[in-house]
Amino acid sequence: MAFDIFWMNVAAVFAIVNVALVFLLLGLYYQSWRRLRSTFTISLMIFAVFFLIQNLVIIIFWYALYGLVPAAEGIVVAAAPYLVVINLMQSVGLGNLVRVTWS
Repeated sequence: MAFDIFWMNVAAVFAIVNVALVFLLLGLYYQSWRRLRSTFTISLMIFAVFFLIQNLVIIIFWYALYGLVPAAEGIVVAAAPYLVVINLMQSVGLGNLVRVTWS
């Protein structure tokens, strides 16, 4: 596997981890909403849905752009390390949010 493709795959792995964390958050927020019926909890669920959409778009368009648009391959390869950092920071943030919400 080429080094440039490696970073693209690492970014995708973090995006998939983020999707799993967001689904977990949505489940926790839904349980909380069933108990409290709070508009704040609904707002948290909407916030989590936006994170879910963002990560799904990253996964889908990242591979579609890389696989279907050969002219964009250089842009995708150049952006991959930066996306790894962004997705890693998001994973850490979502992980902490899950930890705090769970307790």
